[in-house]
Amino acid sequence: MSSLKDARDLAFISHSQGIITDEELLLLLAENKSRNPEFSYDVYDCFDLVNMEEAECKSKFRVEKHDIPLLPEALGLPDTFTCPQKSVAEGMEGLCMVLKRTSSPCRFSDMIYRFGRPVPVLSMVTNQVIDYIY
Repeated sequence: MSSLKDARDLAFISHSQGIITDEELLLLLAENKSRNPEFSYDVYDCFDLVNMEEAECKSKFRVEKHDIPLLPEALGLPDTFTCPQKSVAEGMEGLCMVLKRTSSPCRFSDMIYRFGRPVPVLSMVTNQVIDYIY
């Protein structure tokens, strides 16, 4: 299965080789445009609770930093969560995603800088942890 980026790249190549006209290129680009915004998640570091400040933990997760490691055991969370498309998140990371998402109104795109993951993965992991807790 090709991605929208592959389709756009192929349209540009076809145009540069004279296979399609300017009008056809514009039509193909318009039809192969993503409705979702593209966020750069790969420029951010992976989640690291150890290097977070105590005050930041309290403000972002509404839980004291020293209490967060106790929660996965108390909730019986597994060591990892695996998404349907094979992304893997540690149990602690998934729990912190849920804590962040439920501590104050925020979008998944607001969580990219903290967890360094794309929006769909943030959504899937958060939903899996919530389902597991429920």
